[in-house]
Amino acid sequence: MGITYHNKDVAAKVVGEALKGKSLAPFGLDSLRIKEVLPTNLPAVESNELRLDNLFLLQDDEVAIIDYESEYKKENFVKYINYAARVIRRYAKQGKLQALREIRIIVIYTADVESACEEYDLRGVKVKIEAAYLVKLDTEHIFGKLEEKIQRQEVLGEEEMLQLMVLPLTVKGKRDKQEAIMRAVEVAKRLPDHRQKVETLAGILTFTDKVIYREKVKEELEMTQIVQMIFDEGVERGEEIGRKKGEAIGERRGEKRGEKRGEKQGREQAMIDLICRKLRKDKSPQVIAEELEENIELINRFCHTAEPFAPDYDSRKVYRAWKDRRTNPNHPLSE
Repeated sequence: MGITYHNKDVAAKVVGEALKGKSLAPFGLDSLRIKEVLPTNLPAVESNELRLDNLFLLQDDEVAIIDYESEYKKENFVKYINYAARVIRRYAKQGKLQALREIRIIVIYTADVESACEEYDLRGVKVKIEAAYLVKLDTEHIFGKLEEKIQRQEVLGEEEMLQLMVLPLTVKGKRDKQEAIMRAVEVAKRLPDHRQKVETLAGILTFTDKVIYREKVKEELEMTQIVQMIFDEGVERGEEIGRKKGEAIGERRGEKRGEKRGEKQGREQAMIDLICRKLRKDKSPQVIAEELEENIELINRFCHTAEPFAPDYDSRKVYRAWKDRRTNPNHPLSE
């Protein structure tokens, strides 16, 4: 069982919101601070080009492409060139090339890599990356400090949250990484602040996706620890509906339908929470759709539902209104 697109996408969006305004010091990049998370629906240079998951606007308005690697390969420079070309192409299509001041390609290496070539010079084309080596971080010291703080029921600082998200990548080897991932999950589950708990668990899923090797670990991270927390009550309600239906008709089909319905409700809850955060910042539906890479018609419906709850945009109230809209055919906002 792999990490599904919807679950990984929701987790990545939660993490993106959490990273705004944060320093990248936990990666060893002390001078960099994220100003904005940029949409990653870039125009493809090649039809089979991989999706870029980490594109940021830094505090000084430089664009940063951030990638994670568990091994060094010279062929990776081809990928970085394509990423940069796609960013430039987007700015050109929008007529905003003058606004593109600088592109920084930041490669964060897991503890498996202690050094790597940081420049590929073909004279006519030169690609230079900025490398951060997580092997330099003291994993046990950081784990111990965070566990003590959580034991005292204290809220983590911004950098401490990011440290916990990436700690599994500071460990060498597949087996030890897997153990570190599960340890980080268990620590995050004990966070006293619910928002920090959800954002940190989503961060662990997002940052370690490339290095989750065994199916068992994937399933544990995705369903048991992280996705249920992001989807929260939606999944639980769906499973309960499914169980009741299954008991009533004596077969599993009802439960499966209920679980799917619950996951859909959970995704809607997560999406509404993200949209409400952006509405509080006076962002338009068009901007929200672009930032979340969602269909503008769907975002318009969410925003229309949220209008009566301005300016606070309580996401729980908006979700209840959304449910009424979906279930009541006579509701003025029903589809």
